[in-house]
Amino acid sequence: MIAHLRGSILEKHPNRIVVDVNGVGYDVFVPLSTFYGLGDPGSEIAVRIHTHVREDALTLYGFATRLEQELFERLIGVSGIGPKLALAVLSGIETSDAGFEHMLKQALRELAK
Repeated sequence: MIAHLRGSILEKHPNRIVVDVNGVGYDVFVPLSTFYGLGDPGSEIAVRIHTHVREDALTLYGFATRLEQELFERLIGVSGIGPKLALAVLSGIETSDAGFEHMLKQALRELAK
């Protein structure tokens, strides 16, 4: 499984980036909170990766922080929530808010029930 990528931004689109790692381009879906924190194409980046494997696809999801990744992984663990919906939920949350970590811990406890 791919867990981390470090390289330069080859392409940048809302919710999607291509990361060039030593000449190999990785297509990575990202929440808007991660997207807006990235530099311009050509900038060096490091992203945490969740590798989602299905019968017909291998998809990479990238996150700027462990907190974003943890919430994403908890969300996709809930019946009926797939990676695209989880990414949309994350895109609607401002992760730099002071109370975000507290809110996340409460949400994770609720999801675990």
